[in-house]
Amino acid sequence: MLVATAQANFRLNSQAKEQFEAIVNQLGMTASTAYNLFVNATIRRQGLPFDVALDPLARPEESAKVAAELERRLALDNDPNTKYLTLEESKRKLGL
Repeated sequence: MLVATAQANFRLNSQAKEQFEAIVNQLGMTASTAYNLFVNATIRRQGLPFDVALDPLARPEESAKVAAELERRLALDNDPNTKYLTLEESKRKLGL
C-alpha cells in the first residue's frame, strides 16, 4: 500500500544542520529518514522521544544556591574539627 507523503519545511542553524547530516550519514541514513524516525517516535510515545527539562543551573538563583551549598560543604570538609563517622559508628548510632 502506498502511503501519501507531505513535505515539511523548517529553519535551523546551518552549522547544526551540517553536523546533524554528518552524524546521520555515518549512521547510514539520510536526514529525511532521521526526521521520520523522530516524528514516528514522537507519535508512538505521545511526546518527545527524550526528556525536555530546564537546567536548574541555568537559572541564576539556582546557581547561587548550588554554589553556596558547595562552599558550605567544602568548608566542612576542610575544617579539622569536622568528625565523620565510620559505617559501623553510623549503624550503632542509628541502632542498626
